[in-house]
Amino acid sequence: MRKLLFAAVAALALAATAPALAADGSTTFGGATVTDGVATLVSNTANTSTTDDFSGVTLPLPSGLTLAQITQLAAEFNVTDDDCSGASPRFAINYGENRNVFVYLDPTPAVAGGCTVNTWISTGNLVGTTDPCRVDTSQIAPGTQCTATWASAVALIGSEPITSISLVVDGSWAFADKEQTILVRNVKLNDKTFLVPTTPKPAKVNPAKVCKAQKAALGTAAFNELWHINAQSNGIGKCVSATAKARNSAAQQASIMNAAKTCKAKGLKGEKLGQCVAATDRVAATKTEAQERKDARKRGR
Repeated sequence: MRKLLFAAVAALALAATAPALAADGSTTFGGATVTDGVATLVSNTANTSTTDDFSGVTLPLPSGLTLAQITQLAAEFNVTDDDCSGASPRFAINYGENRNVFVYLDPTPAVAGGCTVNTWISTGNLVGTTDPCRVDTSQIAPGTQCTATWASAVALIGSEPITSISLVVDGSWAFADKEQTILVRNVKLNDKTFLVPTTPKPAKVNPAKVCKAQKAALGTAAFNELWHINAQSNGIGKCVSATAKARNSAAQQASIMNAAKTCKAKGLKGEKLGQCVAATDRVAATKTEAQERKDARKRGR
């Protein structure tokens, strides 16, 4: 229960620092920073500064939203310093000064050391949770700290408009080094998702260089069987063209080379190696000689 005591008396000091507005409408406070859609939430009471004693992200809300109207509340989080403890990390659903419903990201908030460190963890949808101690209504009279459920919270205050919803980290006090750092991404509230990491662009490759590397690895006969209608012909031209047109040429190259490794392990060489790779790599542009001839006959009709 020690992990929950702080939350029972803590107030969200959102006005302590000027909020920073993100592109998705969320705002950060305290020592929070956001890079490429991932929030780094820090609580550090070991240093002399008070600006990073706590931190968090506040979500934009539709006007008049109530607890009963929330159908999805979720996040992905990664504990990179110490653990989940000190009632942190948590969603704080606020109804005014010192009136919060807390929903803990830790699935076992009453037990020390409940979170896997340096691993992205999904809370799943917390709406409707019946996990022991996951929902804390002790700041809403006559709420309870470790016996509330989502349903009991809705019954208690489900029709009152919510003032704010924040994801908070402030549990450094619970650790010997007085530090706690947690990364957060993909925070979901109903049909909206906040803190969405940017999808990295596929790595670009040099088609000519890639195709020469394939030919060197497979051998001429296998390579030409893979890329050309005739195993004695030069398949470089078709390989270069297909690689240049590929949506993700790096992934295509990896698929071909992984297939080649599997086929070589079977002891295959020459044309049979090329046929095996074509049948294994799941790359539409690579075909066996028989398939190429069949397509050529169709085009000749």
